[in-house]
Amino acid sequence: MAFKKYSYYLKGNKVAIVESDFSSSSGTLAVAHCTLSGYTTKDTCEAAGGQWIPSSGSSLNGVYEKYVSPKASIADGLEIEYSYSPIFNRQALGHEGADLHKFLGWGSNGTNLLLFTYGEDAVADISSLFAADDWVYISGSGRWSGLHQVKSTGGTTGVLTLKTKCNLKASMLDDITTTFVVDETIVGYGSSGVTDVQVFSDNLEEEGGSSYYFITDAADAENNGLFSSIANSSNATLGVGNKITITSSSGAYTSTAADIQAAVGDTVDIYQAFYEQITVYEGVNVLEDESFELDLTRYQAQAIVYYLKAKLAEDMVDVEGREYFMRLFKKQLEKERAGRKRGPYTIQGFFGMRNY
Repeated sequence: MAFKKYSYYLKGNKVAIVESDFSSSSGTLAVAHCTLSGYTTKDTCEAAGGQWIPSSGSSLNGVYEKYVSPKASIADGLEIEYSYSPIFNRQALGHEGADLHKFLGWGSNGTNLLLFTYGEDAVADISSLFAADDWVYISGSGRWSGLHQVKSTGGTTGVLTLKTKCNLKASMLDDITTTFVVDETIVGYGSSGVTDVQVFSDNLEEEGGSSYYFITDAADAENNGLFSSIANSSNATLGVGNKITITSSSGAYTSTAADIQAAVGDTVDIYQAFYEQITVYEGVNVLEDESFELDLTRYQAQAIVYYLKAKLAEDMVDVEGREYFMRLFKKQLEKERAGRKRGPYTIQGFFGMRNY
């Protein structure tokens, strides 16, 4: 019966599955064969005067086991159970606009991670939603999902600054003077503006092209928000494609043609942006002191008691006491793991068993 052997390794709070594979020292598996053609068994090969070469699957042929990425999909029969003790509890109920907020993507101010959001027809005011030092939980981002702490809110700019470090080469243009051309481009204005926009555009291309940028502080509300970029051969300009917004009634992400309004000498902030449908949860309690509540089973709680007693015995140089309580600690953890078994428990009886 064919079977597959798997193993796993941990990376942070993620579990990776790898599959066992066999290979010879030369890197390939040799198939058993005869030095003479036409013979498929050892007996007939040797009877004809040939030499039978065994398969490299034998341990005598330098075969070794290695782990590789799984080669086939497993529809049934593979079960993963992974438990860990978190350093925070998420209390959010998932009510959009109350303790759950949607963002359009992320960027950087050169030092910190930024999250961008924009309402259906105006910049979102997030000043009342978050406060400095608040803890939040991000989901939906392949890179930034997890626990973060707020550094500051952008008020009516729709930019939330986190304490998480994030440095991008083409991160932002701060208070840059530009000209908006109707439905077409954003042009650097004045001697400094032209140079800065050109450098910003070149850096985007060098980094493989952030295909979006986020604009704030424009005089016309239509010129603020998250825009997709389009190819543009003109120097010191950024091509404008679609504008991404969040529909207030349904919370849906919508991409429509940008309706850029003409403006000359407008001073704005322009950020390199990466579009992701990010969800941010409030109501996160982070482990800080003994008042934090851990979600432990009774077995785990008792195991902690034994572990603390072992440590006390260690401090008192009581070797026997330490070993005694450490044995109880490990035994208690074994009981806790056994308690996770699913399905019926079966015991073997004998003819003399009686019920009392």
